[in-house]
Amino acid sequence: MKRWLALCVAAVLLAGWKPVSREPDGLALVRVLGVDGPGPLALTAVCGGDGQEDPSRGWCAGGDFEQALEVLPWSGEEELSLTSVSYIIVGRDVELGEVLLAALRNEELGASATVWLAEEGAALLLAECGDPAAGLDLLTRQGAGAPTVVEALAALEGGGTLTLPLLAGSRPSVIDWEEWRPGA
Repeated sequence: MKRWLALCVAAVLLAGWKPVSREPDGLALVRVLGVDGPGPLALTAVCGGDGQEDPSRGWCAGGDFEQALEVLPWSGEEELSLTSVSYIIVGRDVELGEVLLAALRNEELGASATVWLAEEGAALLLAECGDPAAGLDLLTRQGAGAPTVVEALAALEGGGTLTLPLLAGSRPSVIDWEEWRPGA
């Protein structure tokens, strides 16, 4: 019996089967995180991707980025998880260096999310978008690459120039590339 079970497991593994990852029940994976304001700092979270028509959303505020992140998981209709954030969209009034450093230090967010700039603020842009993750996925495939959290922070800390794609519209779309100017 043990030999038969071992042979079945080996056959399945050799056939290339692997389990499909799924969201645990009641947990929504955030794909896009919007950040506005120096204080109180506001976070807008949008789940979804892959053409999801009505993705889960959440919104919260806090004195700084870390405080807002603590509240964010319970700010929507479902519990929100930050382990799948691919895109961070910031408004012009954000203390970008502080946000990027806090994102880098956060175990869930990590360093690989790309950073984009919203023309009229992240919350407004994300409110107008049905599925911003799908739109940003398309922009990335079309070559409108944005710097990752690590690249953006390195440019800011190293005294280099940080240029971010400027987003607008309900799709969203890149309307320009803008050099980051804190407090502009």
